[in-house]
Amino acid sequence: MINFFQLPYKICISKTLIALTVSLFLSACGSSSSDNSSLSTQHDAYSYQQPEIRNDGWTVSDASTLGINTSIVESVVQNIIDEQEDFRYIEALVIIKNGQLLLDERFKSTLDFTDDWSGNQDLNLHILNSVTKSFTSTLVGIAIDQQLIPDVDALVHDFFPEKFPIQNWDESKANITLKNWLTMRHGYLWDEWNITYLDPTNLNSQMNNAVDPVQFLLDRPMDTTPGTTFAYSTGVSYGIGKIVQQSSGMDIHQFMEQYLFTPLQITDYDYWALDGQIHTGSALYLSIRDMAKLGQLFLDKGLWNGTRVISEAWVDEATERYVDNVNWGYGYQWWMRRFQVNGQSLDCFYADGFGGQYIFVFPEINAIIAFHGDAYTDEEKEHRNVTRIMEDFLLPELL
Repeated sequence: MINFFQLPYKICISKTLIALTVSLFLSACGSSSSDNSSLSTQHDAYSYQQPEIRNDGWTVSDASTLGINTSIVESVVQNIIDEQEDFRYIEALVIIKNGQLLLDERFKSTLDFTDDWSGNQDLNLHILNSVTKSFTSTLVGIAIDQQLIPDVDALVHDFFPEKFPIQNWDESKANITLKNWLTMRHGYLWDEWNITYLDPTNLNSQMNNAVDPVQFLLDRPMDTTPGTTFAYSTGVSYGIGKIVQQSSGMDIHQFMEQYLFTPLQITDYDYWALDGQIHTGSALYLSIRDMAKLGQLFLDKGLWNGTRVISEAWVDEATERYVDNVNWGYGYQWWMRRFQVNGQSLDCFYADGFGGQYIFVFPEINAIIAFHGDAYTDEEKEHRNVTRIMEDFLLPELL
């Protein structure tokens, strides 16, 4: 499933030319398979070792103790290091099985233009892009657990009385619920996928550059009946963060830190802000180990190391297929898909961020695989095949 990049246009307007230049450079370097053949380089042989033990809540184990063939793991990592075809533009990889961290490898060695947006200088932290949305929807569940928000049937406009009068007001707009926002079935006339995010005419860029981004979102004309049609919108994910902020009376990053990051033992993070608030659609930066904790939290039905962080009911509700297409589904800012492994179909729900940020959660086999990536152009994406890596190498070892 293709997701697209959320450029923080408003806060980075002075950096747009830099980003465009970098993108053009990357495109020139990755214009075709033949042009990129020189990127494949042999390095010293990689030898598997169990991840480093840290005071971060993860239980660390050697993969061989779970019956995993470490030579397969070594071949995957070696191919990434050597930038082999289908294994390029991967910057970190972790594997978790039965709650145990079995692999933790970071390949990123230099900062890039995405780090400039927040001023990040830590190589361990990586832009999550739309993986941020899955963290944001989790905050909604926490707020509902705390009775700060009544339920997902709450009308979104009730949280923004100061924004009235709202343009293009009609009965369908009046009936938009928080659930409609969470499932991207909001009904707005909204298309942010057919124009590059670097273009100021992109709807997401227009919202980010608006004097009042939330007003811009609420004023959008309606296109379909809320609850009926999927239309991907980073704008509504930003609005969801505003609802949590309005309901809790706390800055959203403080709410996130107190009720999600602290329980998950996440101490290092970064973000870029829009209109004084973390952009809850795309702005988080986390390490791969910390990013994967959200997957473990949901795999364990809202528990982290035995401590309740969010209700089991929310986990089940958030990972239900409300949008059910042939090859993918969508819940509360979580995607769903199936992998084919050794002749069997394996369901997963996952968080997906442009560039190659993924948290794949496999309840049937009690496993998580997470990636950081930096494929920011169509040409680069042609040289990374996560499906092949998962189906042909990693998942057979986790069955």
